Amino acid sequence: MRNLFFGLALMGLFAACSADSYKITGEFENLDEGTVYLRKIEEQGLSEVDTAEVSSGTFVFEGKAEHPELYLIFAEEVEEPIVFFLENSSIKITANTEKMDEAVIKGSKLSDLFKQFNDNFPHMEKEEKMREEFMAAQSQQDQATMQSIMADMEAIMEDRQTYYKDFVKSNSNNAVGAFLALNMAQSLEYEELEELLTNLEAALGDHPYVISLKEMMEPLKAQKEAEAALSIGNTAPDFTLTDLEGNEVSLSDFQGKYVFIDFWAAWCRPCREENPLLVEVYKQFAGEDFEIISVSLDQTEEAWRQAVQEDKLTWTQLHDPANTAATSYMVQSIPNTWLLDKEGKILKKQIRSAELTEFLKGLQN
Repeated sequence: MRNLFFGLALMGLFAACSADSYKITGEFENLDEGTVYLRKIEEQGLSEVDTAEVSSGTFVFEGKAEHPELYLIFAEEVEEPIVFFLENSSIKITANTEKMDEAVIKGSKLSDLFKQFNDNFPHMEKEEKMREEFMAAQSQQDQATMQSIMADMEAIMEDRQTYYKDFVKSNSNNAVGAFLALNMAQSLEYEELEELLTNLEAALGDHPYVISLKEMMEPLKAQKEAEAALSIGNTAPDFTLTDLEGNEVSLSDFQGKYVFIDFWAAWCRPCREENPLLVEVYKQFAGEDFEIISVSLDQTEEAWRQAVQEDKLTWTQLHDPANTAATSYMVQSIPNTWLLDKEGKILKKQIRSAELTEFLKGLQN
């Protein structure tokens, strides 16, 4: 791994420790003896890495870090830890158990960078003042002031998001940037995340943060590919479901016709309100060139059959209680409709009966 922070050790800046191991020398201002615990944040929670005894206010940890990562040092019976990036170098920590967040850490360039990120986080003091003002306005039921403060807070959150993104992008070659990228991944667009991962992987290789980010991206990548496959002009996914007579029917059976696919359910009020309109569409346009396929997502066959009978639906009715077809079309809500051309390619999405009628009239002209 070719990283500036590792390279510094080779330049002799950390002569007391070799480039492939670390030595943490700690000193407490207000603790003479006890036990301290070196822990690391992992997927399943905190994991114990090492323990050391405090003697005359000092403690030492020695070892080898395969990768630079965020670590925590806990003192016995003290809830707040010292937070720092452990890398293979000689690190000195000076702390007070009553103010662990103010611990002074020297010898870790990544910790310096992490501190820089936190120290420059925008609007910290302003936020505290605004919280006090909001509480005062709330106690007086001053709605106008409360709304004004909330609007200001939204602007602050936007500034912070911009700061966070910019910092991560400018540090996409080190473990701090990788750690922060993991924590902000949900707020990034897929393309932004993909670019970050490319840069981080080039700089850090198989670093645990990079691996975690790749694992996080797998379902996003699959979703992106599925969305692309459902783009207009692509062939619609085929499916096979059971009709009212118990026969297996496939979408591909209708090639050569324009097909309107309607995902619906008996319990869906907007779906049921649309059905009478579709009945009229079908009366007017059904034939050799057009077919409707209604795919019910009802869990029970009884509810599906009853709704079909009540709404007088005479076209192809299919039942998808396991959501197999719905999943292939990424159906998140219903009604969910698709119009396919005679070759089975996607022409339109989320089309309602009025627009469908206009389209079909155009085919007749």
